[in-house]
Amino acid sequence: MAQRVLRDKAARSIPIIVQNTDIDQQYPEWARRNNPIVRRHLGPYWKTLLPDLGLIVRLFTLQAAFVAVSYVLPLLFTVLMPTVTVSLVLLPAAALIYLQVLASVAIMSTTSIVSERRNETLPLLLIIPRPLMQVLYSKLAAVIWRQIENLGLIWLAVVLFSMPLLIIQYDVVFSLEDNPILMRGALILAQCAALIRVFLEPIMVGALGLLMGATLWARIPAIVGTVLLASGYFFALNLLRLLPLDPALRLFVETILPLIAPILITLVALRLTAWALQRD
Repeated sequence: MAQRVLRDKAARSIPIIVQNTDIDQQYPEWARRNNPIVRRHLGPYWKTLLPDLGLIVRLFTLQAAFVAVSYVLPLLFTVLMPTVTVSLVLLPAAALIYLQVLASVAIMSTTSIVSERRNETLPLLLIIPRPLMQVLYSKLAAVIWRQIENLGLIWLAVVLFSMPLLIIQYDVVFSLEDNPILMRGALILAQCAALIRVFLEPIMVGALGLLMGATLWARIPAIVGTVLLASGYFFALNLLRLLPLDPALRLFVETILPLIAPILITLVALRLTAWALQRD
C-alpha cells in the first residue's frame, strides 16, 4: 500500500518536472524563466502569470476595424466619444503604474549588476560558458519578467481607453473632415506604437540601469544616473512634440521615433555594459 502511494506521487510529479523543464520554450534560451541566470534573479517570481497577448491583439484588431469602418459610418466616432471621461480617469492611473514599473526596472537592473561586485561574483559571471551579451540579456529578461503582470494591465488600459484621446489629439493635427483616410491611419498607427512602447521602454530603462551599475559600481548613484538618463530621454521626446512640425514629420516623431530610439539605446547600452565589465 505504501509503495503504491509512493508510485502515485512519483507519477504525479513527472508532469510538473517536465513542465518546469519546458517552460517558455517559445522564447530564446536566454529569456526563459528556467534559464539559471534568469531564475537566480527572479527567485519565487518565476511563477508570475503571463498576460493574455492574444486578447490584446484581438482588442487592437477590433479597434482598428472600428476605425476603418468609421470611414463609411462616421457616426461611430460620435458613439465612441462619450467614453472620453472614462479614459481621462483610467489612463492617468495606468500612467502611474507605468512610472512605478519604470522605477522598479531602474532599481532592479542597477542592483543586479552592483550586487555582482558586492558579492564578489563578477569573475564567475565573466567566465561562465555563455557569451557575456547573453548573460546581460538574461539579467534584463529577469527584470522584465518581474514586471510582466503590471505591463499586462497597462497594455489592457492602452488598448481599451486610449482611442478616444487619440481621436481628439489627431483631429487637431490632421482634421477628420479634411484628411479622413490619413487621420484614421494615424490613429491605428499611434495605438499600435503605444502598445509596443509599453514593452520597449522598460527594456531600454533596464539596459541603462545595467550600464550605470557597471560604470558607477554604487547602488544609489547608479539608480540616480539611470533615472536621470531615462528622464532626459522622455523629456527630449516630448520636447520634439512641441515643435511646429508638419503633419508627416509629427506622425514620425510620435509613432516611429519612439519605437526606433529605445531599440538603438538598448543595444548601445548593452554593448557599453559588456565593455565596462570586461575592462573591469
